[in-house]
Amino acid sequence: MSNPPDDALLTELATYQNRKLLLWQLAADGRSFCGIQFMARERDLQNASIDKQVQALVDDMQSDGEIRAEYDAMADWEALEGNHGDIADQYL
Repeated sequence: MSNPPDDALLTELATYQNRKLLLWQLAADGRSFCGIQFMARERDLQNASIDKQVQALVDDMQSDGEIRAEYDAMADWEALEGNHGDIADQYL
């Protein structure tokens, strides 16, 4: 069982045009906290299509199209921007 290529996940996530979602995934990538791969495991979606895996993360992180308050409070967006902003720009 292998994870879909990171590039495909990031490309799909970029279709939502929400920079915070992309920054969150870039920070979470390959780690055990909440990113696309983590959410896919939690919801038994490892074999689902990339768009379904990404949608699971988006649904978990957003409410009414905005990042949920608990995720917003957990993130240091300035630090994420500093660390991953250039890569986010490439996808957006």
